[in-house]
Amino acid sequence: MIGFFRGILIEKTPENIMLDVAGIGYEVEVPATALCQLPALQQEVHLSILTHVREDAIRLFGFTSSFDKKVFQELISVSGVGPKAALALLGSVDGYDLCEIITTGQIAKLTAIPGVGPKTAERLLLELKDKMQKLIARKKDDVEIQKTRVSSNIAGSIVDSQKISHKMEQKLLRRQIIEDLKSALSNLGYKDKQYFEVVNSFEQRMQLGENISIEIALKESLSKLSERMIQKH
Repeated sequence: MIGFFRGILIEKTPENIMLDVAGIGYEVEVPATALCQLPALQQEVHLSILTHVREDAIRLFGFTSSFDKKVFQELISVSGVGPKAALALLGSVDGYDLCEIITTGQIAKLTAIPGVGPKTAERLLLELKDKMQKLIARKKDDVEIQKTRVSSNIAGSIVDSQKISHKMEQKLLRRQIIEDLKSALSNLGYKDKQYFEVVNSFEQRMQLGENISIEIALKESLSKLSERMIQKH
């Protein structure tokens, strides 16, 4: 059973990615939140892998953290929730936030996710509340380790940024964040007219100098879009 991959990212689409692992190309399906965190093509990627075996197919699902992989496993254990629905759930929020939504019974936020109906949302709350609480407890034990890793990544990014023009780097970064944000929202089922104003507001904020990562932009966008859908209901 495959547990993880460390390979070169050679293809990236909204549906899946292709990794070159020791000369073999593997197609891996990833949630939108993970897709936004991946580096540029030809860069090394490390993903936790879940191998999903059926009579007619073998599918590989990739996650940027073992925690999200565990959440995915819990999701597909629920009757009526297949890999597609689980990817949609983890494509809207990361694993930790999804655990909190389920453990606190926020059914409105679940039903605001494309493809998740009231019955499925109620089943998730009923079957996963206790399991998600245990995952959160384990996650909190790793917070300090995660902070250390983030600090190291930031330091490395600062060193790399000195190699090129700061102004051009920021312009390219803003453009990439906006394109990744649009791609992620489209992949989650939202139409251009639904997210146009939200994406445009992020673009204007970054042009004014505000530092916004793709993770923050995606999280805030989904929150705003969910609120609008809840208000319409």
